[in-house]
Amino acid sequence: MTAPAKHCLLVVDDEADVCDSIHDLLRREFKVLKAPSGAEGARLMQENEVHIVMTDQRMPQISGVELLTRMRARHPHAIRMLFTGYADLEAIIAAINQGHIYQFLKKPWQPDELLAAVREAAAEYDRLVELAEERTRLQSELNNLRDRVSVLEEEVKLLRVER
Repeated sequence: MTAPAKHCLLVVDDEADVCDSIHDLLRREFKVLKAPSGAEGARLMQENEVHIVMTDQRMPQISGVELLTRMRARHPHAIRMLFTGYADLEAIIAAINQGHIYQFLKKPWQPDELLAAVREAAAEYDRLVELAEERTRLQSELNNLRDRVSVLEEEVKLLRVER
C-alpha cells in the first residue's frame, strides 16, 4: 500500500452548492467525489478508494458524526473531517469521541484554509500508510528472526545430543 499520486476526497453534504464549491476549489489537486446523502457517500466509499472523507454535520437522514462513525468501522484508514455552519458543541464532542475525526471545520471557510486543511489530511493519510507499511515490514522481520531462532535452537539441541 503506497501513497496515492492524487488523493481521493469524498465530500458528503445535502447542499449541492457546497459539494460543487469544494469540488471546484480542490479538483486540480485531489480527485473529488460528491455525495448528497450519507447513503450515497457510503456507496461511493464501497466503489472507490477514498483517502479523506469530509461531511457536513447537519443532514436530513444521518448526522455527520453518525456517518463518520459508520465509515470508521468499515474504512479505518480514511481521514475523517467534519464541518458545520452551527456552533454545535455537542456535535463536536460526539465527533471527537465517536467518529474520531481528524479535523473540525466551521462554515463558512476561507478557500485557503480549506485547501490547507485537506492538504494536512492528505499528509496524515500518507503518514498512516507509511506507518502501516513499516509495521508490516517489521512484523515480517520479526517472523524471520523467530524462524532463525527456531533453527538455531534445533541446531543447539542436535549438538547437545552429539556430545
